[in-house]
Amino acid sequence: MRVQSMEIKGFRNLKKISLEFKEEFPIIAFTGVNGQGKTNLLEALFLMAISKSFRTNENEDLIGFDQDFCSVKADVVRGLRRVTDSFGEQGGDTFNLEMIVTRQPPKKTLKVNGVVKKASDYIGHLNAVFFSPDDIGMIHLSPAVRRRYMDLLLSQLDRDYLEASLKYQLAIKQRNALLKQIADETADAGQLEVWDQQLAGFGLSIMEKRFGVIDKLNTEATRYYEKLSDEPDELKIRYQPSLEKVKTNEDYLTALQKSQKRDIMNGSTQLGPHRDDLVFFCNDHDMASFASRGEWRSLVLTLKFAEIDLLKEKNGFYPILLLDDVFSELDEKRQKYLFNIIKNTQTFITTTHPEFLDVIEGAKQVYEVRDGEIGG
Repeated sequence: MRVQSMEIKGFRNLKKISLEFKEEFPIIAFTGVNGQGKTNLLEALFLMAISKSFRTNENEDLIGFDQDFCSVKADVVRGLRRVTDSFGEQGGDTFNLEMIVTRQPPKKTLKVNGVVKKASDYIGHLNAVFFSPDDIGMIHLSPAVRRRYMDLLLSQLDRDYLEASLKYQLAIKQRNALLKQIADETADAGQLEVWDQQLAGFGLSIMEKRFGVIDKLNTEATRYYEKLSDEPDELKIRYQPSLEKVKTNEDYLTALQKSQKRDIMNGSTQLGPHRDDLVFFCNDHDMASFASRGEWRSLVLTLKFAEIDLLKEKNGFYPILLLDDVFSELDEKRQKYLFNIIKNTQTFITTTHPEFLDVIEGAKQVYEVRDGEIGG
């Protein structure tokens, strides 16, 4: 999988940009001091893959201060040979992907080859794995970040998961709004039934697929973590659902019924995949209680490497890799291991120190980013 070119207009602080990425240069680096727009370029690429930002949930934040809209386009070649991926598409083809966000009316439009698509039909044409040093602290501290890791991986692996997740999120939003109305005595609790039925169906599907991908992650993660830690450590990842004993729709509906009073009191749904978590164990000890920052570094890299492998296994070709200022956090050993992995992927790197790029083997395209503009 490879991005051939990218066009950007009105996106954050970036000026109008048009870039071509040559096949003979698998490593593309954006250099410059902080605050110039380097990470914005990675964010634009991430949007082409996921249709969402890794920084914000507000689409309007993507539009430059003095702009009415922003657009990002990319021409993508998917696979070096023709294979059918999990989304039923043939690899080896070129796709033009585009996302447009307008301020008024507030709207996001996704297009594939000029045809407007809903998110579930757009995501999957470009696969991307993003890594930032911020991931190390965030995955340690935030269950939401751990859930997001599962969601991003599964959304690129499995269209059924993606569709179930989108429908589940909509049902949660509607149910939570109704819970607030019930608390205000402007709606009746009997109206919850229709949303409970939807949550049970979509929620069970999400949980089943998460259990499945965690089994696969454990196989890959054990191998990588031992190499990164330089110790015979055993890493285990456990999916921890908030509905632990729920196996059927009836179980799910019963759990929601039991939690109904609490949900009304809180104005939000307290149980379900949106409340689930991942727990990491090293040698049977919960890493949240004892792991050092170095061990969290090894864990995050392990998860990213496993993510790359699972996407490659499923689709028949490697995803692109987005590395945001990784030199600042990784020691020489972990850098070396990372750069050995990226030999098979088109990799986009940001750094404030261009001399660090010398340690990476392979042909590179290097751009300097200054005040939202790019120079070669």
